[in-house]
Amino acid sequence: MKVVAFDLWGDYGHFRRFFTTSSPLTYSFPPPTAVRGIVGAILGLGKDAYLRATADLAVGVRLLAPVKRVRWGINLVYTKGKNDEFEPSLSKWRKKPQKKGRKYGPIHTLIKVEYLKDARFRLYLGGESPLLDDLEALLREHRTHYTVSLGLSELLADFAYGGTHAATALPPGTYEVASVFPVEALDPERGLQNALQPGIKLAKERVPVYLAPDRTPVRYQDVVVEVTGRPVQVIVQEPVYQLDNGEVVYLWPPASTRIPAFR
Repeated sequence: MKVVAFDLWGDYGHFRRFFTTSSPLTYSFPPPTAVRGIVGAILGLGKDAYLRATADLAVGVRLLAPVKRVRWGINLVYTKGKNDEFEPSLSKWRKKPQKKGRKYGPIHTLIKVEYLKDARFRLYLGGESPLLDDLEALLREHRTHYTVSLGLSELLADFAYGGTHAATALPPGTYEVASVFPVEALDPERGLQNALQPGIKLAKERVPVYLAPDRTPVRYQDVVVEVTGRPVQVIVQEPVYQLDNGEVVYLWPPASTRIPAFR
């Protein structure tokens, strides 16, 4: 299988955990669903097109820097005017009351948001789709159709082509896996018995891994991440892939093999 890799980094990132609302928390890495969106931005695919266009691609994510988190407050401005039109000003009299009986609603709300600091990742896209040739060409020239960000449009990101590799599927066994991987990929009894070495710091996060064509999540998985970015020796029961540069990574299978709507 052909795999195109590229590095992505930025000063700050935010990939909102699905269960947080008024005080958003972030995942430690871009979930597979976010990776497809990033690839769609590079290729110039709209929000209604990128899921179908990338449905035949496998996806992997590796941390290249330790996870660091910061939190600070931001002001959200109420932007609905009296006639339901867009009204971004701070003029109270121009706002629509947010509750019956009130002359004016609150103009802004202060919330705490969690961000990743100095985040850096390596993203892997695998398959035989012609889309990979287009992606590789753009990455080599450091070009995109849309601006790339780390989760939010305000959190701009930079990127660099990491190489195109031949990937070989490995049978169940013991390997040093460099990427994040789902708990389901592990041997249920012995999966992490060799992983707990000095300096290894593991975390588990539940992330969306597939979206339906209407962008609603259809599958979540518990994913293991080594928060300092080090490879982890694990025993797997599902295939992992060895690249021709020696890296062993987990790749989520193409959506077209898991979601009937994409077949």
